[in-house]
Amino acid sequence: MQARGNLRKWTMAALLAIAFFTIPSGRSEEKGTAAADHPTSLWQKALDLFKKNSAYYPQKINILSEVLDRHEQPSTITELFFALRLDDAGRLQTEMTKALKNGKDISTEMKKKVEIRNLDDDNAPKKEDAVTVSLSDSPFNPERQGAVSYHAKNERRALFRRLCRRYDFTYRTEIIRKGKTEKLTWTGMAWLEEVSGIPVKLEFSLTPLPARIRSLWTIYTYGISQPDRWVLNQITISGSGGFLFIKKRFRSTTTFSDYRRPPAKEATK
Repeated sequence: MQARGNLRKWTMAALLAIAFFTIPSGRSEEKGTAAADHPTSLWQKALDLFKKNSAYYPQKINILSEVLDRHEQPSTITELFFALRLDDAGRLQTEMTKALKNGKDISTEMKKKVEIRNLDDDNAPKKEDAVTVSLSDSPFNPERQGAVSYHAKNERRALFRRLCRRYDFTYRTEIIRKGKTEKLTWTGMAWLEEVSGIPVKLEFSLTPLPARIRSLWTIYTYGISQPDRWVLNQITISGSGGFLFIKKRFRSTTTFSDYRRPPAKEATK
């Protein structure tokens, strides 16, 4: 695994094999528009909230990955624990602190397999199988609205004690896999709290799916610990994959915690 010295990006080359999912990264220049009859004010509030909180980064990331048997019970459980910090130069550094497989500590073995390094080092060779993970890759990013189409629905639902309105959306982005740029589309639902526009939940599928993955459903949930504080709390992914007649179901949960701003940002709050 590789880590980028950037507050929003780091690379997790091993996650596709371990956690069976990919978090896309990259920019799309394709143009898109919101539905003409949509009241955009609520969506705009979500964009404003994203921009206001974009400097936050998690200091801890925990990944729980499960391969399920035919009874939907875990046959293999892998847990990875990462710590993130800023160095004196303000670059984000990532460390794997622990790894478990079916409860057995495999930290030493995993640290040999998973490479963590600063991608800002121009002398460091780029791994061909690297996948870049970016928290800024989101349909709520104001800079990427040209690749987003959305439409408000009449459906409303109470989620986490908040009354939310459903928005159907598509988001066209790109991912770099094995040195090649691939187009990727998210298609799903965003749930925004009425009045405030706070994104509470995002759920979507990906097109095209990764190789050997037959189905995939991704859910983002967000949290607010104080007024105007909005961060990504958790990503849950479930799906199935396999080869020929062998089919496996899987699920994974990635938890982000202990968010903070860079010191310079904190001083100006």
